[in-house]
Amino acid sequence: MARTPSQADALFQQFLPLADSIARGLAVGSRVIELEDARQVAQMQLWLSCRQVTDPASAAGYLRRCIKGALLHHLRDHGRLVRVPRRQHEKGGHPWSHQSLHAPLPSGAIWIDQLEAPEQEQQPEGASVEALLDRLPAAQAAVIRLSVLEGQSLRQIGQQLGISAMSVQRSRQAGLAALKAELA
Repeated sequence: MARTPSQADALFQQFLPLADSIARGLAVGSRVIELEDARQVAQMQLWLSCRQVTDPASAAGYLRRCIKGALLHHLRDHGRLVRVPRRQHEKGGHPWSHQSLHAPLPSGAIWIDQLEAPEQEQQPEGASVEALLDRLPAAQAAVIRLSVLEGQSLRQIGQQLGISAMSVQRSRQAGLAALKAELA
């Protein structure tokens, strides 16, 4: 007995050129994702979205948004900023492969043990955090101590100091700007 195509099958066949067009536009425009990958993602999302359509009259806009969203998510999660040819990427021999810093070098030493610690800049005399905070107005210093050093939320600090969270945020921003200017 012959099977009649369902509404989802009909929608899929109807909007398949739309999915291919969106995929082509993204793949050619971005050069970060390959055309075939973009087509597969677009067609898969089209198939999944066609099954969710309840009103065929408004299907075009809904399917377009779903396909674009799926492609952008795929681009964000799987796109490479430095494009390596697919065959070379699959072999794993490209120069940008990730390696652990705990992996051994050919000499047997560990990567992380070979790294040198960055040199510490000499801070000007009396530039400790407390000395810098003492130079600020008392309200700003208190807010910075509570928010930055103790990690309290703006709301908690506002309740302790009897001011609004927005006032706490303004004091913190002003204090941090003053500290930045003094350190510069």
